[in-house]
Amino acid sequence: MTIPSCLSTLLRALRIEWRETRRTLFPPSWTETGLFLFFFLLYGIIGYYMLFYTELIDVPNGGPGSYLGYDNLFHLHTRGGAFDVSHPFFSLFHLLKTLLIILLTSLFKEKTGGIICLVLMNLLITGGLVLIYRYLKQIVQVSTRRALLLTGFTGCFFTTVVLSFTTESYPFSFFLLVFSLLMLSREYKLTGYIKGRTILFLSFLCGGITITNAAKPAMAVFLNKTPFLHKIRTGFKVMLPFVVCVAVIMGFYTLKAKLFAPEGPSPIETTQQLGQYFIHDETFSKQALIDFWGNTIMSTPLTQQQVGHEVVLRPSEYLHSWNNAVVVLLLVLVAASALLNLRNKYVQLLLMYLSIDFVIHFIIRYGMNEAILFGGHWMFAVPMLLGWLYNRLPVRMYRILDWTVIGFFVLTATMNTLEFMRLWEEVG
Repeated sequence: MTIPSCLSTLLRALRIEWRETRRTLFPPSWTETGLFLFFFLLYGIIGYYMLFYTELIDVPNGGPGSYLGYDNLFHLHTRGGAFDVSHPFFSLFHLLKTLLIILLTSLFKEKTGGIICLVLMNLLITGGLVLIYRYLKQIVQVSTRRALLLTGFTGCFFTTVVLSFTTESYPFSFFLLVFSLLMLSREYKLTGYIKGRTILFLSFLCGGITITNAAKPAMAVFLNKTPFLHKIRTGFKVMLPFVVCVAVIMGFYTLKAKLFAPEGPSPIETTQQLGQYFIHDETFSKQALIDFWGNTIMSTPLTQQQVGHEVVLRPSEYLHSWNNAVVVLLLVLVAASALLNLRNKYVQLLLMYLSIDFVIHFIIRYGMNEAILFGGHWMFAVPMLLGWLYNRLPVRMYRILDWTVIGFFVLTATMNTLEFMRLWEEVG
């Protein structure tokens, strides 16, 4: 095949995927528009107070960052480069941010970068919530009232709120992973088959933000009714272009580091420093239940703690035993839904997504002490699996599950609101 014919094929494939992308995202219903506006304004108010009335986002003298000791300042004030290997296409965000800052500095002279980042992160989280609602309506096919309830519950998760004002890769991952799940599920629902072209497109989108997320859409090949070896070959063909692209980017940034900062670490050496976030001690079980699962939903009190050479905000212990009981009960419901729906192809796809995170965090034991942000990679599974639970329960039990979710909703919203109010008083 000649180069022009290859380019023609590529452009035709991109046009098709762009058309499918528009069909997945648009048109929004009036309910979805109202849902978007509600959360966008709510998160916008929270972000405004965080930026202008606290030092949690733009810290002038160094200190606790808005996302609990991560690289918030790095993403606000630089163009990238710290983790170019693990986030290969994230430099595009820094380019967009820089261009917007240049264009809007005359309008917003104070904290222009912070305002732009807040709006972008807010759009991603709010858009992700709308896509969760659409997944519940189109794929799970629950009622509008229950879809709104589950989406509202997700919207008050501690991780969801924190990500709405956190300048990082996780808001991008949250939006793109939900989008990919919806697009793959819609294609399977309509045709009973997921095309390799679609998987390649979504793997580049998700993996370009966080490299391990590329494997999540790629696992959709296992839903197709084809021989196992054919699935393996398709998966290899899908992942090979992405791996080659990442290798090229890795080489570019390594060469750049050697030319402009020969004394400093290369991107590969920087990525190896992530080993400090591996957990291999007696706190693993506690972190698995409370830090990784519980705090993602309902925060414990945040305290300033010494982590490495920095003093950062970190979750502490739950103050009451009923807090533990609540998060355990929610975990039981989510796990029960997964078990009851094991034969459901859409749930199988969702569990394939979660299996990647399970290996990273529970087998390799990476990043469990930073789960509030890592929750952006998997917390959308909570409302989705609760939605699928309705499909497995007798109709007479729907009301019981409704009131259970309402109880979770009220408790989570109340506890997280109180924690943010305490936080504003402490650091404002």
